[in-house]
Amino acid sequence: MSIAASCCVTFRWLAVIACGLLVAGASATAEPIKFCSSGTITMGPFAVHIDTLRKAHRYDPEEIDKLIADRRAGGPAFFSSQVVIEEVQSGSGHYDLNLFHGFLDPHVKYRTEKPSACGIDDYPLIYFVGFKFRGINKGSILVSRKNGTVNVVSLKTIDPDLDKHTRVIDSQSGAVLCDDIAAGCIKQIFYGRW
Repeated sequence: MSIAASCCVTFRWLAVIACGLLVAGASATAEPIKFCSSGTITMGPFAVHIDTLRKAHRYDPEEIDKLIADRRAGGPAFFSSQVVIEEVQSGSGHYDLNLFHGFLDPHVKYRTEKPSACGIDDYPLIYFVGFKFRGINKGSILVSRKNGTVNVVSLKTIDPDLDKHTRVIDSQSGAVLCDDIAAGCIKQIFYGRW
């Protein structure tokens, strides 16, 4: 066998071993998480949402004004790009989450692909609106932008007390969307914690 052929064989074996180590490493860093539900949503106009909130008489005018300012700062995709934490199962908390984030607005079209697989023991939950959940890696949640998508996952196994500074990262660009899910996200994302 020539030296060139011997080198090629050696490099092939090194490549195979390196790929095996990468796969094993990726498997070791993957963390389990429970997928609650998924679906699609078409949000209504933001102006209608603000009108709905004002008519509900459930929120202080300052809260609504802050939401308007946040949307102005966040840009046109703000309302359709949401990361929302639901800490505990609660009827009024769930209602407030859905009302304040526009999921109950009159023009909203929401369709789930399957009933929720999560119950009271799976809380806290995280809602991704306009993002597709891709997985967990090294304590960070990976998502990709997908307009009209809703994914809800349990945080019970990754950050049950919301004290681990869990990040949300765009799996395509590597950009940090939320540096700590317990504290907030970049201004282009409508963040909430209920």
